[in-house]
Amino acid sequence: MPFYKNNQGKRTIRKEQFEEFLNDRDLEKIVIFDNYVFNFSGNENDFRYIEHIWSRGDRLYKLAHRYYKNKDLFWVISLFNKKPTDADYQYGDIVYIPANLSDFLREVRK
Repeated sequence: MPFYKNNQGKRTIRKEQFEEFLNDRDLEKIVIFDNYVFNFSGNENDFRYIEHIWSRGDRLYKLAHRYYKNKDLFWVISLFNKKPTDADYQYGDIVYIPANLSDFLREVRK
């Protein structure tokens, strides 16, 4: 069950330290973006999916491009199958591709 999160913990920076940090680097501000946490602890049977047999030349980004027309969505297939990298697949493995991408994303985005 992949669960992506920051395991470093939280650190507190005093106002003086922050001002020193900005001054040392000649910065006016720092912009911090929210980071999504994805958790798929469900079952692939909860979603409609397409079965693909892993074969020679397959890569997660190629499958994402084929099925979603966007290679950057490779992580969706990875998360759904609970196998994070191409190296986790063997020839002949069945790869499950979520058929309704928006339903799956609503489920995993917290």
